[in-house]
Amino acid sequence: MKKITLFSVLFALLSPTIVLGQVLDTLYANAHQVVSLSFESPIQKGIIGSADFAFSFNQETAETLGLLQGQAGRESNLLVRTVDGKLYGFVLAYREDLDRLHHFIPVLQQLKDPHQKEAINQKETDSIATTTRSKNNYAENCQKLLEGNRSFHHIKGQKGLRIRIAESLYFENSVYIVYELHNRSAIPYELGQLQLLKVLGTQKRKASYQELPIVPLYTHHQPKVIGSGVTHHFVVVYPKFTLNKEERLQFKVLETNGSRNLTVRLR
Repeated sequence: MKKITLFSVLFALLSPTIVLGQVLDTLYANAHQVVSLSFESPIQKGIIGSADFAFSFNQETAETLGLLQGQAGRESNLLVRTVDGKLYGFVLAYREDLDRLHHFIPVLQQLKDPHQKEAINQKETDSIATTTRSKNNYAENCQKLLEGNRSFHHIKGQKGLRIRIAESLYFENSVYIVYELHNRSAIPYELGQLQLLKVLGTQKRKASYQELPIVPLYTHHQPKVIGSGVTHHFVVVYPKFTLNKEERLQFKVLETNGSRNLTVRLR
């Protein structure tokens, strides 16, 4: 992953008329959290307007995932071009605490020319229909997993919270993971984030340490609040992934506005 920091705007890449009249979404970032952007087509180029922000993506193998971080400073902007030729624009701003770390960027969010009639072509219509069918399939498969027998192999408890993780199930191009969260404390647990990351290196050697989020495709019955003494089972669907011999998986369970956090490291 190579970082893109400060570039001059290339007029050949983006004509000023494209953003005219179109309101851009604002993405918030800071230096201690990673914000992920998932596009429907692999990223070809990313350009930002300030050295206060950094956008990184895999430039050796085209991937749909980009990572954003930033430090305190003036607002800036990010331009992204995907391999299918579509352009996307965002406003960048610093925020100390982030309430959203994952952004799915649909094709409909691409920059449009206001002088042309706004229309959805057949390919985009098919893409929307395919996404709807996929979500229906995810829901059906997840429900079957919850209703069937399962064994949990990875267990960790801390600060009144226990997580159990079942073996991964691979189906077509997706990975299904069943989770169990049990709140053993007398205080309700508000689930802020459940993260699955590929980890390379160790934190002792920060220069080579890297955490790459695996962005979920679908969540099934994931709770927002777990009451005292309550056990909750749910399923998260991820894109199919592989690990090389130097990588390992890491799960993070983070409490909203609290310190009852769990980290489970595998392999």
